[in-house]
Amino acid sequence: MIDRWGGYVARRSLPVLLVTLLVAALAVVLGAGVFGSLSDGGFDDPDSETARELALEREVFGNQAVDVVAIYSSDEMTAEDPAFRDAVEQTLAALPSGVTATSWYETGDPSMLSHDGNAVTALISLAGETQAENSESFDAIKDDLEAAGLTTQLAGPWAVYADVNDITSADLARAELIALPLVLLLSLVIFGSLVAASMPVLVGGVAVVGALGVLRLIAEVTEVSIFSVNIITLLGMGLAIDYALFVVSRFREELAGRDDDDPDAVSAALRRTMATAGRTVLFSGLTVAVAMSSLLVFPQNFLRSIGYGGMAAVLVAMLASLTVLPAVLGLLGRRIDAGRVPFLNRRRPADPRAETGAWSRLAHGVMRRPVVVAAGIVVVLLAIGSPFLGVKWGASTTGCCPTTRSPTRRPSASTPTSVRSVPPQTSP
Repeated sequence: MIDRWGGYVARRSLPVLLVTLLVAALAVVLGAGVFGSLSDGGFDDPDSETARELALEREVFGNQAVDVVAIYSSDEMTAEDPAFRDAVEQTLAALPSGVTATSWYETGDPSMLSHDGNAVTALISLAGETQAENSESFDAIKDDLEAAGLTTQLAGPWAVYADVNDITSADLARAELIALPLVLLLSLVIFGSLVAASMPVLVGGVAVVGALGVLRLIAEVTEVSIFSVNIITLLGMGLAIDYALFVVSRFREELAGRDDDDPDAVSAALRRTMATAGRTVLFSGLTVAVAMSSLLVFPQNFLRSIGYGGMAAVLVAMLASLTVLPAVLGLLGRRIDAGRVPFLNRRRPADPRAETGAWSRLAHGVMRRPVVVAAGIVVVLLAIGSPFLGVKWGASTTGCCPTTRSPTRRPSASTPTSVRSVPPQTSP
């Protein structure tokens, strides 16, 4: 099958390239809005005893967790000034149904008032039964929590999750801006020509934007965590570059072994490249995708989301390496070596049939002693993985054993207010 596909791409390089670029452009449009479709939660197991207990508790008492902490302050007024109090109470009274809030004015708790009297806190419980619904509730009210005439700061788990979303978006853009030039530089050192070096960058960019577009489609039918984006950059860029190196290197070697005057040299080289390196890319991509699919068995949505992102990244990187890249190579032909850099220009690639070089010697050495090499590798891998035998699972918190207090109850003056660092149902 891969042989026939290589022959088809060799004959129809331009149409294949145009169609794949059109699909990539559509993926860019879809992927541009992916961050608004991703969930900030997904750490809980909905079938766990904790989750079931919490669901029963909320059926009776409603949401009693402190999801958001709003801090209102002023340099000119104290909390006892009528204007200060009116601004806070009007802001909290305007919150939608299902969202509950209490402030220092209702509780009189001294821990909710700053030492200088210029700041107060309001404890807010979001609407919704699930983390996804809590996230939607926070998105709906976060702008409405701004009190007129006061400085407003938001804290608590859902404010942190929103910041994580924003930071992840910015980090992804920064990572691509840093990674792509580095990839181009390394490829230039490896290939010695600008055109050949640009191929891994092309495939890597297509893989990332394509995977983000696929992730947007998945988010339309199921909940997807923001953590899925990180794996896309890691796997999508890495494997796309790896696959591009396979295909481009093989294509150049195949061209080097054919007569320059042969009009069918480019097509034959591309067919042979797809039948060898292309088949390797296909099986590698499918294998990694199957491995990533194992994350789908976990009940926690953030783990399943990493599986979604990993599978999307791998499969798009594989498809880009088997469509966009061979189509470009078919159009370039021997121009793949254009733009040679003089100080990086090495000799022309050797005949692919020649069994010379360090890698050839390594391969022959492995084949002479396959059992010894396999046993040695297994021992090394077991040694590297041995620390996992002592792994201890637990939840991530900013402190030890946080306690929960209902924001709607009036605490005693002697009891300090405790705010949870994470929602009670989370277990990241």
